[in-house]
Amino acid sequence: MTATSKEQLDELIQVVANLHIATVRDEDARVASEAAANLCSGTSFLNAPMEVLQMFAQAIEVGYAAALHDVRDGAFDERVRDWRPDLFEA
Repeated sequence: MTATSKEQLDELIQVVANLHIATVRDEDARVASEAAANLCSGTSFLNAPMEVLQMFAQAIEVGYAAALHDVRDGAFDERVRDWRPDLFEA
């Protein structure tokens, strides 16, 4: 495996930032940020450079926001009954 150059890292940081802009809606930003903070705080990755930490958090936010979009679009409606049967008990 070859070492990652500064240019390659900068490119990756920009790709994640662009994906974040395209994916994380204003209404999801706070909860996505909180989820990322909770996950990041449990890692030993906290000594990484700030730009890498920000990219890492943004990547988590993108995944969280994408999942929220799927939930809003009904992608999991049928599976929710399996996961949370208590929500449908009379």
